[in-house]
Amino acid sequence: MVKGSSRLLQKSGDVSTLPSGEVCVKIPNKVIEKHKKSWDFFVLGQFYHEPPAQKLLHNVLNGIWSRYHRDISVTKMEGNSFLIRIPNVATRSRVIYQRLWQIQGQTMFVAKWEPGVVPEKPELTAAPIWLELRNVPLQFFNEDGLERIASLVGDPKVLHPDTANKTNLEVAKVLTLIDPRKPLPEMVNAQFENGEVARVGVSSPWMPQVCTHCKEIGHSFRRCKLAPKACSVCQSVAHAPENCPKARNKAPPVQNKKPPAPKAPAKPQQIYVKKSGSVAPPVHESLVKLVLPASISTLEEGECSSPVAAHEPPDPNSNEGLDTGSLSSSMEPDSSDISSPEENEDYDDEYGGYTKVLSKRQQKLLRGKGPKNL
Repeated sequence: MVKGSSRLLQKSGDVSTLPSGEVCVKIPNKVIEKHKKSWDFFVLGQFYHEPPAQKLLHNVLNGIWSRYHRDISVTKMEGNSFLIRIPNVATRSRVIYQRLWQIQGQTMFVAKWEPGVVPEKPELTAAPIWLELRNVPLQFFNEDGLERIASLVGDPKVLHPDTANKTNLEVAKVLTLIDPRKPLPEMVNAQFENGEVARVGVSSPWMPQVCTHCKEIGHSFRRCKLAPKACSVCQSVAHAPENCPKARNKAPPVQNKKPPAPKAPAKPQQIYVKKSGSVAPPVHESLVKLVLPASISTLEEGECSSPVAAHEPPDPNSNEGLDTGSLSSSMEPDSSDISSPEENEDYDDEYGGYTKVLSKRQQKLLRGKGPKNL
């Protein structure tokens, strides 16, 4: 079972059929009056022009009206109206008492609501705002004195509780009906009977914004749909394309260029030299392959260091070969590289003096053939 109302519901009501053939139930007025008080939690919020998104409005209102509980809910209605549920009685009274709220640069008008009230576009010929009066002489900081000072700006209605109780003597707040199409004066003058004049500062953070382009009330020039779009990147009216933050943060396009392939290192030159000796060589002449770096070239004796053409490797069966003079030096062969006849003669004698080493298996077989086994 899903937890809901405390009373178990059942079928009820007078059911009838409409001329169109559809079924209809008739609900008496006593049902409406019985549940009228359950709508006391709701207030009506209206914007003069296009409102912010519902989710954004929900987050903003919970941040300024119910920071700790966050129990305020917002329901979108027709046009630019929202139904706002505020469970806390003190918060709801304060919201209705102030009437005007600035939400994301737009003015929201708040009023009481009950079922059956049709939202209408608020008239802005006279808007109630809280005037803030500063540098008020303490002799005038009372209901009669502030009433006369606020009358220079509009039609005063009531003092703020902090002002009536004199808990904040720096600012006097007076709820005043003003014409929002006219700018507020920055200063007004209050004169004593002795001729002394006191200048009182006038301001209001809740003054409805007036668009400088279309002259409409309720939005600024930045949010005006009729204002020319100065930026072609983000369609903003506040800056030029060269000053657009989106254009500055946009990364440059990636160029898919492959890096150049590295050059292959030059192959070293190969030079073949025929090695000859005084002793008779084997069946064919031995060829020694020398590998030199590419930066080194062979020079003939007495020849300058000019480029030398590459030599083809000689054929082993051919009698043609490279002369030893083709090397960079015409030195005689080292005597250690030439075998002498005496060394060849003594080779067999020295080899014959060595003892043949037998493995264990061979030694075992030899022991088995001795006289003991005969």
